[in-house]
Amino acid sequence: MPEWLAPIVYIPAYWGMLLLVSGAAALVFYVVWRSLNGDTRTWAILPHFPFQVSHHNTWPFMLAMIGIGLVTLLPTVFFEAWGMEGARQAVWNVFLVPVALVALSFFWWPLAWTPAWFKNWALRSKIDPETNPWTDADIDRVKSAPDSKRRRRALKDIARLVGEAEVEGLRERTLLERESERIEDYNERLGITDDMDSIERALIIKADRKRQKEQKKADRQAARGQQD
Repeated sequence: MPEWLAPIVYIPAYWGMLLLVSGAAALVFYVVWRSLNGDTRTWAILPHFPFQVSHHNTWPFMLAMIGIGLVTLLPTVFFEAWGMEGARQAVWNVFLVPVALVALSFFWWPLAWTPAWFKNWALRSKIDPETNPWTDADIDRVKSAPDSKRRRRALKDIARLVGEAEVEGLRERTLLERESERIEDYNERLGITDDMDSIERALIIKADRKRQKEQKKADRQAARGQQD
């Protein structure tokens, strides 16, 4: 093993700190990616972060800067292990840049540093504050996309913002919804109405099953006759 790597490997405090900071950064960037990739947009219209006075909700951008700050601090572990105090202090000075951007995000965040869907929504919201982050074109795109976890996640977010009635057919129906529709279709086909009591319904269903059995029997006899 190279001599320069020995302090990192054999001293638990160093590699433990690397694992802790790397894991925290990975978690932060995962949350940021899930928030900014356009699959979920509800957060954009939620109440602002406490003490935030910026026009738009910017907490994912805050998290992004925190993640960058954590990554910036990683070299300090190596520099401390190698006794490079000057380099370690220099990195801490660089760390002040993402910290300053976190503070800036409480007041303002440049739209040029935001994803396209957020920028589009922010510009539209200046004209109509009630505008939805999901445009009709976005909804059509999600509707035409092949089934996937991302598509289902986007459909749930659309349902939260637009309303489930507006996205009927976009989102995957639950087992209960499919079964309810099957029962409604069955009752409509047999002529069963809500004002009928259980005995009337049972008689209609019994007669329908009898007809189905007779039809299946007739079909089998016709099939045997064709074979002969």
